[in-house]
Amino acid sequence: MTALVERVHIPAYEGRGVMLRAGQLLDIVDVEGQQVADLVAFDSTDPSEYLSTGHTVSCNAKVTLAVGDQVFTNHRNPVFTIIADDIGKHDIVVPCCDPERYSRDYGLPDHPSCLNNLRQARELLGVDVEVHGENAWNVFMHNRVTPEGDVVTDPAMNPPGSTITLRAERDLIVLVSACPQDLSPCNNFNPTSMELIVREDA
Repeated sequence: MTALVERVHIPAYEGRGVMLRAGQLLDIVDVEGQQVADLVAFDSTDPSEYLSTGHTVSCNAKVTLAVGDQVFTNHRNPVFTIIADDIGKHDIVVPCCDPERYSRDYGLPDHPSCLNNLRQARELLGVDVEVHGENAWNVFMHNRVTPEGDVVTDPAMNPPGSTITLRAERDLIVLVSACPQDLSPCNNFNPTSMELIVREDA
């Protein structure tokens, strides 16, 4: 049995964060369906050690993570273990969306972005960490690589309430963006809210 520690609502187009202790569980919930959550995490005692998507790919020798796999830091230490996963499809290759992406690809430099959402989450949580978009794990994002090597973004197909559960392997600062991408199929052109639920053994 687990007990609820904290429940945090992430409005559409925004970011929020939580502090986790080693051993606690984090549920990332797609409240309304077809929504992507971009996540970064830092060791709370030494933020220079942080979740690294590149090191995670290297340590697992694969780009599709499954229940039982671990997510790693830039020093190749475990940061999360995937405990449960309703969808099993997430992107760990491309960086999160940022103002430069919207400026370069759409001519909209002031469009909301995951990078700015993660910075918003940092400010609301009151922590001092440097957020880099290339270290964001794109939870629920349905990217695929074609035989020709192209990266294609499909609509996230997760139904309402879809959840991935992560166990913290160290004390962590976790920042999450409800991805605001409404110009590609990423969130089915309709960004919606997410929820973070922190649990621990009762």
